[in-house]
Amino acid sequence: MLANLLDFYNQYPDILLYLKGVERTSLSPDLLKSLEFHGQRQREILDAAQVFQIDERAELMLRKLSAQMQRDGLDSMFSSVRLPFPAMLLTIPEPKIGEWPIALITQDDDTLYTQIYLANNRGLFPNLLVFASRGASVDVLHSPTFNLSRAIGDGVTEDAALKQEKSLCFDFLAIAVGMSILFEHKAMLERDEVSIYPRAERRRAQKSGRTLPNRSIIKVKLGDLGKRQLEATNDESKVNEGGSSKRRAHWVQGHFMRNRAGGISWRNPHIRGAGALIEQERHISTYEE
Repeated sequence: MLANLLDFYNQYPDILLYLKGVERTSLSPDLLKSLEFHGQRQREILDAAQVFQIDERAELMLRKLSAQMQRDGLDSMFSSVRLPFPAMLLTIPEPKIGEWPIALITQDDDTLYTQIYLANNRGLFPNLLVFASRGASVDVLHSPTFNLSRAIGDGVTEDAALKQEKSLCFDFLAIAVGMSILFEHKAMLERDEVSIYPRAERRRAQKSGRTLPNRSIIKVKLGDLGKRQLEATNDESKVNEGGSSKRRAHWVQGHFMRNRAGGISWRNPHIRGAGALIEQERHISTYEE
């Protein structure tokens, strides 16, 4: 996905103008200048961004925790959390149906900027909006792509763009914040850093004497405690449905909470209940079977 984004912005804005049948001369100098600067800036950010590839089960756990954070009002403190990299490109497994969302999140002091891209079998759709989060305040900024759409009469409205991108923005932002916090807690998440280039391409480059950029993907999956967290979430849902009050020893899900310093802390999943813990093997999936 990173290669597709870099290729798109290497040709930006000309690729959009070509697809829409628009001549450069028909645009105002100010709009053209902003489009060219945007393409250059996006390439710079993507060149510096660390790519995270979140697997299916880690995504499921992070989404559940993200919903909990937003439900408890912790999203007002997101900007107090320091991301592990100033620019992060978050990718999730491609869904079986619908469009495939990707998020680019950057942090500048106390502000988090989130951009959402969508992909499908017809190609890549760039973000129309940029969401700037500072504490409980969120500013919605128009991207030059949005301004181009309005200038050429595409009929795109801010309401339509918000409907498409807003919920995805806050979902991915919560995932990025939650993931950043959980990386500091052993066994919640595991990271496997691998080269962004396939082995065959690395061998070809080596044989031809070329040097590939030192770029990597961080693959994110559940650690041992992360698996317990997902198990506990599933168990507690079943107990709530059944209304049982007394339970044998079982894993209780961890949760994010406010700390005295005004930030977000994490409490690990733990064992609660009477008797010996009986281990059970479960297979949890994001898809219905």
